[in-house]
Amino acid sequence: MTNGIVIRLAGVTQPATRIFQQEVLTIGTAPDCDICFSVDGHDLPHDIVILTLRLKDGVYRIATIDAMVGVTRDGEAVAIGDPVQDGDTFYFGATGIRVRFFSLTESESLTESLRLGTAVLQGTRQGETSLNAMRRRRSIPRTDVAIVFVKQLLRELVAEIPRRVLYTIIGVAAFILLTIIYFNTLSFFEGRRNNKAISELKQTLGDTRSDIDHMRAELKLAREESAFIRSSISLPEKVVNNYGNGVCLIYGTYTFLDPRAGREVRFKESSNMDNPIGPDGTINLSSSGNGRTYEVEFTGTGFLVDKGMILTNRHVVQAWEGDDLASLIKMRGFRPRLKQLLAYFPDAKKPYNLRALELLEDQDIALCAFDQGDIEMPVLPLDDNAETIARGQAVVLIGYPAGLEGLQARVFEGGGSSFRRYGNLPYRLQLNELAATSKIRPQSTQGHISDVTPQLVYDARTDEGGSGGPVFGANGKVIGVNQAIFLNSQATTNFGVPIRYGIELLKKYQQQTVQNAVSTSSEQPKS
Repeated sequence: MTNGIVIRLAGVTQPATRIFQQEVLTIGTAPDCDICFSVDGHDLPHDIVILTLRLKDGVYRIATIDAMVGVTRDGEAVAIGDPVQDGDTFYFGATGIRVRFFSLTESESLTESLRLGTAVLQGTRQGETSLNAMRRRRSIPRTDVAIVFVKQLLRELVAEIPRRVLYTIIGVAAFILLTIIYFNTLSFFEGRRNNKAISELKQTLGDTRSDIDHMRAELKLAREESAFIRSSISLPEKVVNNYGNGVCLIYGTYTFLDPRAGREVRFKESSNMDNPIGPDGTINLSSSGNGRTYEVEFTGTGFLVDKGMILTNRHVVQAWEGDDLASLIKMRGFRPRLKQLLAYFPDAKKPYNLRALELLEDQDIALCAFDQGDIEMPVLPLDDNAETIARGQAVVLIGYPAGLEGLQARVFEGGGSSFRRYGNLPYRLQLNELAATSKIRPQSTQGHISDVTPQLVYDARTDEGGSGGPVFGANGKVIGVNQAIFLNSQATTNFGVPIRYGIELLKKYQQQTVQNAVSTSSEQPKS
């Protein structure tokens, strides 16, 4: 038995839950219906009663039904006279509108009804229903009943509170809520300000660090430039003081042989004339001449690369190469022959006899040897790393430019008048005199590299006689061998052979020496 029913309307804009204890209930779109809902957005007629329920024998039954709407109960069609059971859900066609029914017990106590709602949420419903209906209803949560009775309980509690007290409670609650909102809002904006200040501080700190790093980089660059300038300024003095005694002046003579007679050529007539070309353009030389033997003196520069070995240019050892006069003489069938080759070192009182060991045909490089004995001389360091050579790099060139004349002009005070006493003495005698008085000293000039391939190109000044001299890089090591000079009206350009070719020649000779020593020792008979 029931003395009322709870109806839950859903699927509409404003869902509602109502409690009824009257005998007749109407549900529809008519304004006078007990459960009325709007048809906006739904395909339903206006101002009609869709469903009428009547309480009979303690059970609500369907009294009338609008067949056009297509009312179903849990997916099944309904008919007039069907009872409305606890938990039934009626659907109004395909509109999505639905109503759910919950029966109230005969007890009029709110406590009993709430207990019923709780029992519905917790377990099964007692009643005489079929087994299939019981299983289906047990699987449906009964939350609507609890919501209905909780709302009803709250309404009754509020109704019991005096209006003045209620307003006071609402005011206090609103004040507390507004206070919380105010302080939270204040904290929010204060936090935003703090975060902004922190971000600005971080940005300022980052900019400051960037400026400091930039200043450090500039300071480092300035220090490197300053060190480079100091090194460039002190480089000539450094290399001359450390390695100048390892740079020698090379003196030599060569003559020509007549291969048909097997003798050296002479001037045809005895005279003071030194020109082998006669006034009529003929060669004034002959193997059967009555004059003195025709000899040509030359000078150059070399430097010590190992004990008893020096590097120089091939055209210094073979001075007739590139000489126009020598070429003209060779055209007459005469062959040049190196007659004498000497090396004058700054600390040596006497010259050393040189002998050519290896000559490169494709590069202007020659390796010579001499008997150094126990005399200590500085071996010049060779730079075997070609990557250290770059355009704009400072270089220092050491040598004996202008040969004997340049040396005399530098070592004697007063210029040329100071060495006129040598008269027409041969170069060798004059050089021996300078060596005996320790006046053999190389000259250094400074410049910069303008190109590195295939040869070194630089603007350090030099002259004839400086060929074969070492070219020092900014790191204080030899990077090339001075080779040639090109003069024009605007600038002086010098060319040098990269030192890697000299290193290859030196290593090749050293390997051959080791192999020859091993072969000689293996050929000696065992005692």
